[in-house]
Amino acid sequence: MDRQVKTTSLHRQMSLIILLCWLLPMLIAATATGWYLITGVGRQTEQAMAEQLQLNLRMGGDRVTTAVEASRLSSYDPELREAWSAYCQNENYAQLYRRCSALFGRLYQSDSRFRYGVFCFAEDPEEMSITVVSGSSGLLTSRQVRERWQEDLPAVLELAQRLDTAVGFLEQGGEVYLVRNLMDSEYQPIGVLALALNLPYFFEDLSLLPWASSVAVELGENTLLTMKGDAPPSPGRGVLECTVTERDFTLRGCAALDYDTLLSGLLGYRWLLPAMGLSLLLLLLLTFRFFRRRVSRPIDKLLEGAARIQEGNLGCLVDCQTGSREFQYLVDSFNQMSGQLQHQFDCLYQEELARKDAQIKALQAHINPHFLNNTLESINWQARMSGDVKASKMIEALSTVLDAALDRKGRPEVRLAEEMTYVNAYLYIVRQRFGKRLTVDLDLPDELMDCMVPRLILQPVIENAVEHGIGPGGQGRVALRGLRRDGFLILEIDNDGGLSPQDEAHIARLLSPDYDMAGEPSGNIGIANVNLRLRILYGPDCGLSIFRGEGSRVTARLTIAAER
Repeated sequence: MDRQVKTTSLHRQMSLIILLCWLLPMLIAATATGWYLITGVGRQTEQAMAEQLQLNLRMGGDRVTTAVEASRLSSYDPELREAWSAYCQNENYAQLYRRCSALFGRLYQSDSRFRYGVFCFAEDPEEMSITVVSGSSGLLTSRQVRERWQEDLPAVLELAQRLDTAVGFLEQGGEVYLVRNLMDSEYQPIGVLALALNLPYFFEDLSLLPWASSVAVELGENTLLTMKGDAPPSPGRGVLECTVTERDFTLRGCAALDYDTLLSGLLGYRWLLPAMGLSLLLLLLLTFRFFRRRVSRPIDKLLEGAARIQEGNLGCLVDCQTGSREFQYLVDSFNQMSGQLQHQFDCLYQEELARKDAQIKALQAHINPHFLNNTLESINWQARMSGDVKASKMIEALSTVLDAALDRKGRPEVRLAEEMTYVNAYLYIVRQRFGKRLTVDLDLPDELMDCMVPRLILQPVIENAVEHGIGPGGQGRVALRGLRRDGFLILEIDNDGGLSPQDEAHIARLLSPDYDMAGEPSGNIGIANVNLRLRILYGPDCGLSIFRGEGSRVTARLTIAAER
């Protein structure tokens, strides 16, 4: 606001009252205010330190993630598998050692994230190993690394046996190893890769926290590292804890507060506050009247304005004659902030309108599915009026499948009974195509119909079974059955189309946890999408599996958590 109000400094007014009425009224106010400031600042400081610890731990977690990604480079490089395949044919270890040593040296010798790396072959891990020493190793020699590795090898191999294709971390003799198994194209182990982490690179920021007396980091399940102090902090008061969860690991950090450092600047208040408190009793009434008129009233006005903003009255102004320069500055700042808030809200509202308009235009560029559904309904009535019952039923079935795909209610899960209405509609359409050449058997007990399943989870699998279940003879049989077992809903779809080795390899690739659907043709991602949806919704114990059944039959099994 531009208006100028003649005011007097609040400091001068308070100083005049203190000189006239003595300092006694100040003690109670000073003690209460001091206690409020100390406790309030303490909470704010602890929160700020917790945020700093979380930030530093997140930085360390990001660096560990880059190390995990670097450990995968050798898996992606075809040189290792080619060298191993050549060794399996001619058993020339010298050639295998030379090729693999060049590979690991190229990948990790100049990487400052690792002190050294060791790769031991599964055939003879004690004798067949490759050592790579990085420039960040602290002048370790290959001989020193090999001597240390002989002591750490049993623990590394024990951890590797539990990892499969995952990564793990192991603290052994002051070193922290990043351990992973390297597999050939048939997922048979070639060997174990262990990379010794350069800990200062990952967690040096945590060791430099000035307000912490001790800091510890837990990487994985059993790897506890003391980054500062003689021992890790014990859980309790004055210990900050935070966690960073990544895809391949969980990083936990804890830091003990150094109260001597934090409270060193407040020791003077131990004598100052009692001295001020002795001066507060004589003129309490006069001080109360003064604060009521010059402090409480302007604050109440500001609180009323804040309440109006909270109620949605953006841009409201506070009209208050405070009588002091400081509170008048706060009132003017509040009014300015309120106007800026209104302006920003208007800008956001305009941006949201523009975004909605862009979405509407994008939707208008495609076929409107609601229009298509309404058109089908019109065609259905026309078919009924013409007496074409078969066409009418096919249109109704197609409309049911389309309505399920639209998902107007936005429900991620539906009852199995509702899911079966979509399946039956799809099967009705398919039966019109194949006629008596296709036989469909349904065996679903009534007690399963109330189980919740993801919407449209069965139709892609049944479609795949139908397409592959019609054999060269032009006939086929598809069966759908279900049961509950150990807290899971099991749905199985059988077909007698057979399964070739090429089909098994293709299915294994589509159902792999690392499968990327981005570059896959749309016709191949149906079962991959089903598997991914089940794993995301219910965890790694659930999903889709396809395997050989009895005779030439092929079974697709959907595992869904029935109790969550």
